Amino acid sequence: MSTTVPHTAGRPRAFDEEAVLNRLTTLFWKQGYGHTSMTDIVDASGVHKPSLYRTFGSKEELFATVLRRYHAEQLGMLAQLQAESGPGIGGIHTFFDKFEEFAGTEVGSLGCLLVMSANELRGSTPGYEDFATDYGRALRIQMTTLAAQALPEGSTNDGLTAQRAEILSMMFIGLQVTVRSQTGAEHVRSAFAAIHALVDTWQ
Repeated sequence: MSTTVPHTAGRPRAFDEEAVLNRLTTLFWKQGYGHTSMTDIVDASGVHKPSLYRTFGSKEELFATVLRRYHAEQLGMLAQLQAESGPGIGGIHTFFDKFEEFAGTEVGSLGCLLVMSANELRGSTPGYEDFATDYGRALRIQMTTLAAQALPEGSTNDGLTAQRAEILSMMFIGLQVTVRSQTGAEHVRSAFAAIHALVDTWQ
């Protein structure tokens, strides 16, 4: 269910809602929910507080909207990476190579807003009570498709694939935490190398 408050009838929107949500996503992503005040939100958005309330509701409702939007974008990015990575074990390696490249960018170095928020808010916030559960479930679906590529062509093994998908999901979340923690490029490279070494044992 959408958490966006309907606009007042007859009153035109005076700002680009998507552009504002982009700026506020970055703000929450960098600072976290608890360290972001309404003053920060007004300053980052460039929109007066009454207009923000009319459009997005309270801070909690705004954050729920930001999380839902980010969730969809994150899953879209992962699906695109997977589609570009190719089949087989080589495709799994390419997926993580591409993700490592993304992690080295300014945006990628922030880690994952959902993972960070789950740690801060214990996976729930008013308006999006089960966001951590939703993300975990969607991530496992993505990783199940990826893990299935390790099986010999034409074969299936649902139990083994599910175990590997769980491992990939946990490692992917761990990578997000490692990247966010700014522990250094060498540590990040070592983490990715460990994943590649594990995947090689699946051949």
